[in-house]
Amino acid sequence: MLKPGGLCFAAAISRFGSLFSGLTWGLLADPGFREIVTGALRDGQHRNPTDHPGWFTTAYFHHPDELEAEAVDAGLSVIGLFGIEGMPGWMAVANDVWDDPAYRELLLEAARLTESEPSLRGLSSHMLLVTQKLDTE
Repeated sequence: MLKPGGLCFAAAISRFGSLFSGLTWGLLADPGFREIVTGALRDGQHRNPTDHPGWFTTAYFHHPDELEAEAVDAGLSVIGLFGIEGMPGWMAVANDVWDDPAYRELLLEAARLTESEPSLRGLSSHMLLVTQKLDTE
């Protein structure tokens, strides 16, 4: 329930998250993980039937355009869709340099520069959709 003019914030996982995770952490070499990635890319369903602990859980993933369309179909006005991590989220070196304030600021600045670029939003493993309920009067 949302009153007219009310804001809604929704978080989602990118449909490309499994692919990028597999590339980042070397998981794509395993045929079982590649099958999971193929399914997630095809229909947004990341299914981990073996409950392999390193392959995430069963979940639904979104393409950025689908997420916006769902909001519009629900009668909401899209204010913005933002990629949370951007490319820095996939950099293995990010964990090693996070404690360095200067390098951390570089990573955060890179994320800010790309967070709302439509062609790059799906690069983030997580997205934040900000919407507002249209006035119905």
